[in-house]
Amino acid sequence: MVFNRIFLPLLACMICSGAILSQENKESKLTPVPSTDKGPVITDEKLPPGARIFLAPMPSGFETYVAAGLEKKKVPVVVVMDRDKADFELSGVSDSDKAGWAKMLFLGSQQTNETASIKIVNLKTGNIVFAYSVNKTNSLRGKQSAGEAVAKHINEKIENRYH
Repeated sequence: MVFNRIFLPLLACMICSGAILSQENKESKLTPVPSTDKGPVITDEKLPPGARIFLAPMPSGFETYVAAGLEKKKVPVVVVMDRDKADFELSGVSDSDKAGWAKMLFLGSQQTNETASIKIVNLKTGNIVFAYSVNKTNSLRGKQSAGEAVAKHINEKIENRYH
């Protein structure tokens, strides 16, 4: 009885792991097929001052916070409303994690956690010239803080100070 409960499952695991190992060995001998899909390329291309940037619509209207951040941080770009008149397109995603009841009750805090990721694409070449991700925890000003962080780093890219 003890044999059936302890050793049979162990034996089954050993057999399965041996089958998995032999499958891995078979797969490793296969030669990879080169991909013909040329996805986006991240380049070290410059983002010039005065660049015309189209802000693509983003979830929960984050593009308006980016636009406000660009204005506040005095980033030397021209935001255009027509994509056809732009040199670059800024797109991305954002998310807010509102304070839960426990945080509000015990800490008295209503601060949110903000995350956002953006990329700037050269519309002529299709190359990504800049990408940035921000994570603001316990943000007092929410999306505004994230938008300003994005703008600050875009400005550093323009001034060639971005690491």
